[in-house]
Amino acid sequence: MKKSIIILTAIGLLLLGGAAAHAQYYLGVISGEARKIPLVVLDISDDAGTPELRKLALEVLRADLRRSQIFELADPKELDLIYDAKTEPPRETVMRAGTFGMTGVVWAQLHRKGADLVLSGRLFDASTGLRMSSKDFFGNKDTVRRMAHAFADEIVLRFTGEKGMAGTRIAFVSDKTGDKELYVMDYDGANPLKISADRSLCMSPAWSPDGKTLAYVSYRDGNPDLFALDLDTGRRWKISGGEGLNISPAWSPNGKRLAAGLSKAGGVEIYTMDRLGQGLDRLTYGASDNVAPSWSPNGREIAFTSGRAGIPQIFIMNVDGSDVRRITFQGSYNSSPHWSPRGDRIVFVSLVNGLFKIATINPDGSDFRVLTTGPGNDENPSWSSSGRQIVFSSNREGRFNLYLMNADGTDLERITPNDANYTSPAWSH
Repeated sequence: MKKSIIILTAIGLLLLGGAAAHAQYYLGVISGEARKIPLVVLDISDDAGTPELRKLALEVLRADLRRSQIFELADPKELDLIYDAKTEPPRETVMRAGTFGMTGVVWAQLHRKGADLVLSGRLFDASTGLRMSSKDFFGNKDTVRRMAHAFADEIVLRFTGEKGMAGTRIAFVSDKTGDKELYVMDYDGANPLKISADRSLCMSPAWSPDGKTLAYVSYRDGNPDLFALDLDTGRRWKISGGEGLNISPAWSPNGKRLAAGLSKAGGVEIYTMDRLGQGLDRLTYGASDNVAPSWSPNGREIAFTSGRAGIPQIFIMNVDGSDVRRITFQGSYNSSPHWSPRGDRIVFVSLVNGLFKIATINPDGSDFRVLTTGPGNDENPSWSSSGRQIVFSSNREGRFNLYLMNADGTDLERITPNDANYTSPAWSH
């Protein structure tokens, strides 16, 4: 009975889903009291004769900056700034924005350079009127969204010293074509692309740290086997297969090894291996199943789900399998842990009043918080690269869709079109 409970953690939920100046600012998210940076994004100048693309670039840029949780965006019309939108704003205009409490001013221009479409982005310090960043992003009419994403990430970098998330992607599983295939899309739901054609059940995608490879589970050979897919070349290889379960892959932070749940010894235990499936090292032992590993960002510990307490709960162990300790004691079901890139929180699925909800906890087991409420089941949480957002799947609107929210549960936003089931999200870093 214990084993069947934990296997449900790894597989059953998905099957149900198919049906059923840097240090100057404190940028926390858990408390919801972080000071945001006042920023104004001026209208984008269009010198390329592409008004629709100009509008798209502006919408994407502003949405990226808003979702970052770092900036408080002001309406330029309310600041009474006098400038010619077709040209870079003069220093006096930038500094006038500073008198309204703005820290930075953003301006950009779409123009052509030969065959390329260029988004020239400028970021100004409102206190001095001087440039903080001046960068050109090259592409074409089909890559305007990505150019705007890149500019948003540049702005985040200049203010925080951290890599932004606008250029990241989300891998997921959808039954859009009838079979449960693997897809990737931009973090905001745009540009979905099917990347598998297994014509079976795919599940549990996991990004390598460099974003070039996806590990995942597929039933293409009639058994839940682990595969890896090189996204640049399309090359695929089997990491672990054969009879039994090969499930829930997770990459180490350095990308050299994977942890996964394998049933080589009867029950499902957690093993680590290299990216080719060699150098197998068993970490867990016991009468109950151990699944869903997630590495700490420093690579020294692994969180996982185990039924050793009689019910599915979350445990942490050292990377060699030693010093196993339980961290969840609330409720009768806690599973699917995912460690924040910041190292300070673990997000997971918790059974609350008969429904699966998203919760977080400190790695020492303190400060348990349920983030989601309302109808339906919420599953498969995954952190953004910044540790400020979470993506998860939910059937709160009937079908399973993917949703973004802040790390404190606020600003819930559906990012899939509700035309099929979308599950198993994994956010690239």
